[in-house]
Amino acid sequence: MNEELINQIVRRILSEPDFQRLMPGTNESTMAVKPDGLVILNFVPDLEQTLKAVKLRWGAEYTLHILPSTSVSATKPGIPEGMNWITPQDALSKGDWQKIMIPACSPNTLAKAALGIRDNPLCEIIGRGITRGIPLVLVTERLGFTLQTPPTYRELYEGYLKDLQSYGVLIYPTLEDERGMIKDQDTDRAPSVGKRRMAGEETGVSMDGPAQEGIRYEKKYLADKDAYGFPEESIVIVKRLTVISPLARDTLKMRRIDLRQEMEGRL
Repeated sequence: MNEELINQIVRRILSEPDFQRLMPGTNESTMAVKPDGLVILNFVPDLEQTLKAVKLRWGAEYTLHILPSTSVSATKPGIPEGMNWITPQDALSKGDWQKIMIPACSPNTLAKAALGIRDNPLCEIIGRGITRGIPLVLVTERLGFTLQTPPTYRELYEGYLKDLQSYGVLIYPTLEDERGMIKDQDTDRAPSVGKRRMAGEETGVSMDGPAQEGIRYEKKYLADKDAYGFPEESIVIVKRLTVISPLARDTLKMRRIDLRQEMEGRL
């Protein structure tokens, strides 16, 4: 029996409420046990920094168990205090995870999750989590798209993100930026009536006021293909409740487009 397994068993025993009641000085306020969160870790160059960011983001709310991919296991990165590694067998045998996090989602994992493919333990756990309605968070900043990525290829993954969101998966562009999280997605893209179109009815872009105010985007969802329709280094103004996909945010940033949001009718 290895040391890590022994530590997991000890932590599990110590967290049991019946055991804590036997400990002197224990009261209701000190008996609170954080729920278990599973972190599925794909390989990234800065694994230790990624784990530190995960702890900062979720460590106060959850006891974090790290399930590494095969490539991560081979590197044996350091792990912050308070986290522990978990094997695929143990992760699969535990069916009551309170949250599943994928902080460095790879394109491969994203596509398989969207298509319901369960050909390895990590994808099996993701599929079970979606099936059971376990809250699942996915971070997209490691997908690796660049200016040279064909727009149609990016649109393929944009579709996967939409599918995952329809399953109830919460999607963040970065670990730090909760404001960028995709919320309830509205597919109604009809542009407002009475605005002057810049590029035809299908673009959802109009100018409402002087040109220096920027390009006003009237649709309720800004996808990656829409981001390619704006001139480089332009200013794009969206309404307060407009949903912006993570891939679109990446494209806007790469094309040096200044994205601004209206607040109650004003910028």
